[in-house]
Formats: sequence, C-alpha cells, structure tokens
Amino acid sequence: MPLFADPAIFPSFNELPSSSTPPAPTADWFLLAQIKEDMTITKPTAIVRDRSGAEFAVTFEDGDHRGLGQGGVRFRKGHTLVVPRATRTDRGEGKKPIVRVPPGEGAGVKILPAGLEQVFEIGAVLDGIEGAGRGKRCAACGKEQEEEEEEGAEHLLMRCTGCGVVAYCSKACQVQGWSELGHKANCKVIRSIKEIWS
Repeated sequence: MPLFADPAIFPSFNELPSSSTPPAPTADWFLLAQIKEDMTITKPTAIVRDRSGAEFAVTFEDGDHRGLGQGGVRFRKGHTLVVPRATRTDRGEGKKPIVRVPPGEGAGVKILPAGLEQVFEIGAVLDGIEGAGRGKRCAACGKEQEEEEEEGAEHLLMRCTGCGVVAYCSKACQVQGWSELGHKANCKVIRSIKEIWS
C-alpha cells in the first residue's frame, strides 16, 4: 500500500502539475481531498480541501462520475475524494484554479468513506503494519508474531475478516481493538483503501 505522507505520490493541490504542461506518462500520483460541498448543478462538481488546507473545485467534464459508487453517487460531505493523475487547471486572471476530470475518466475517481485526517492516520497505521522490515504485531497489545522453534510452527496472529490487514493475538484483543481502539470505524476505510491500491 502506498505511503500517504509521500508528496510525490499524494501531492497537495498546489503541487499538482498544470494541465497546460502534460505530465510524464509513467508517473502515478493521486490527489486526496476532503469533500466540503456538493455544488452539482449542470455537471458534477465538488468543493474540496486538500492536506495543505487549500480549497478548490473538482469538476467532471462529461458528467461521468458513475465510478464513484454503486449506481452513481452523491458527494458526501466529509468523505475523501481520490483523483488519479489529477492536474491543476489555471483559468485566467481573477478565477481560481480547479481540477477537471477529463471526459471518460470519471470511473477512475474513487471516494474513501472517511475524512482526510482519518485517511492519513490509517495510512500511517497501515505503513506500521505492512512496512518493509517490520514484524507482524497484534493491533491491540503489540505482541509480535513468533516462531515456535520446538514445534517448527508459527504462532499466527488472527487477521480481521473484514479488512484482512489488522491482526490480533487473541479474541480478547480483537474485541478490544474493534470497540475500544476504533477498528470498527476504520475497517471499512481500510477495505476501500485496499480496493484502490492493492
């Protein structure tokens, strides 16, 4: 999974390449922005805020935003819009720049069912769980998965059946992780993140 703190992969609005200068075809990046308002009148438009606090509009040029959910979607305030290979469109003096989703690319845009801050927090947790060189740990107590040398078998942590990422060493830790430590709120978001970046 990608590291959400990496500005090369997740640039802020002001770090986006300009639409007047085509970006390199090999680079992949994603704009993450929290939906503040649905301004759809004639074509789908959302007012969003990025990680730097910049507010701007995202418009779907051909009205194609069907890829955002089952049978079409409403822009839900507080959710996070994910726009792959977004570019900033400068519209001339006196007008704010925007992000335009080109015709036919609306299906590539996704929505994470959480606010931007929560997405970044979950990203940091996921990096801690799946980051290179890190051992597997219980998400509640921190106990590391160990190999039992005598029997040659591993003491396996039990993975959450919802997201398949977070793991626990016991039923008690799973219950604590679900209710007290907030996995109930994060499980659906982690599943959405996995669907986009797995």
